[in-house]
Amino acid sequence: MRHRHKTQKLSRFSSYYEATIRSLARAVLLHQRIVTTQVRAKLARQLVERLITMGKQADSLAARRRAYAYLNDHRLVSRLFNEVAPMFTEHNGGYTRIIAYKRRRGDNAQLVVLELSSQKESLRAAIPKDKQEEKKRTAERVRAALQADKDQDVEQAPQDAASAGATDESKKPKKSPAGLGKLFKKKSE
Repeated sequence: MRHRHKTQKLSRFSSYYEATIRSLARAVLLHQRIVTTQVRAKLARQLVERLITMGKQADSLAARRRAYAYLNDHRLVSRLFNEVAPMFTEHNGGYTRIIAYKRRRGDNAQLVVLELSSQKESLRAAIPKDKQEEKKRTAERVRAALQADKDQDVEQAPQDAASAGATDESKKPKKSPAGLGKLFKKKSE
């Protein structure tokens, strides 16, 4: 029985638990806002606040090394000390806030937004505000990839014809429907 053990284990071994919390803390310091479950957010908030308090110290080498022990990224440590911690010089705590977001569809878990209480627009990474913006971005990426594939096919066709010495229209390779031509392309001899 776990009498007087207040720490949530998140149904993980200790090393997985620590990795999960450190990963969430890195994400908060990098993006300034993440969406996660309520239990994970409460656990990650403790580490984020401890790291920001380290960052507010007089830029000592020992504090940097302790922060690196948690973050394992030199760029993120320098960002913590140079950009994130100076935003909170007037505050003595309460560097993060947890805002209820919605219930997750599959298991009805409470999702929350864990964010820094004061944020700079220049530090904030591009986070889609809703699903429509995310769909638009995905569609744009797909269109760009398809256009790149078309351009690549157009560039390769004249080179193949020039090397074979044939300019007949009848010897052009036929395109397969639904882009399956790449999978079943005949090898040229």
